[in-house]
Amino acid sequence: MKKRPSVALLSAGKLTDSPVTRFWGLADQLGPVKAPSLRLASRVVNTLRAGYAVETFEPFADCRLILLDVPDSSVPAAAAELSRSGIAWHNKAVVLCSTWLDVSALQPLAALGAAAGSVAPLPGFDNRLYLIEGNTRLVHETRRLLKGRGARFLTIEPPLKPFFLGALNCAGPLFYSLLVAASECLRQAAIPQAAGKAILEKQLAKTLRTYLVAGRNASWEMRGLGPQVQALEMVQPAAADYLRGMAKLSTHLLAKTGRAAAAGSSSTP
Repeated sequence: MKKRPSVALLSAGKLTDSPVTRFWGLADQLGPVKAPSLRLASRVVNTLRAGYAVETFEPFADCRLILLDVPDSSVPAAAAELSRSGIAWHNKAVVLCSTWLDVSALQPLAALGAAAGSVAPLPGFDNRLYLIEGNTRLVHETRRLLKGRGARFLTIEPPLKPFFLGALNCAGPLFYSLLVAASECLRQAAIPQAAGKAILEKQLAKTLRTYLVAGRNASWEMRGLGPQVQALEMVQPAAADYLRGMAKLSTHLLAKTGRAAAAGSSSTP
């Protein structure tokens, strides 16, 4: 006798770059698929080659795990729609397929008794490493979907995901802005672009290597910041403000996290 499908999917009907297309265990477990229209739900079913399209949430009641795969901007409306569906949420898990949203986005469902969480592939690991946020039962259910193809997992409990997302921002957009500031300083120094890129690459490799070896025990000294900021203010005030602010913030952060780096022989103006 064929097992009853244990997973339902609420989709926006667009699977471009969606992680569910790489959930290798989904084909054996997916049942009802709902989207804004039956036509879109059918398209999802055809793309995944699994499940069956439905028009209402009624078939979701028989599934123990519900995947929510919609754009982040649509999550509040989708969560509200599910909360009004009449489903009995106790002993059910709802997993949000999102990198940048955490379990708080599913608060209406958690308030009704659902085990809420999220899952997303980690950037840079070629869909081989996933972060799963949720309690033990939710993690167990979600890992069954990711089995095979060498997939690995990191698991965290709510409400810890914001700390992880902070790390992504620090290592991504914030780090990128540091590179832009450094590049601007080299440009103002009339360093040729090719040489500037090589200098940045060497400096970044040295810094990363030091951190990986020594962690927070490494001691860094920022030298001569005053004249640097004054010179930049004459030609690039935005870069000057950035350098001044980052110097103060980094000194404060290092002091608060247990390792105060020397601020250098001259203070920033």
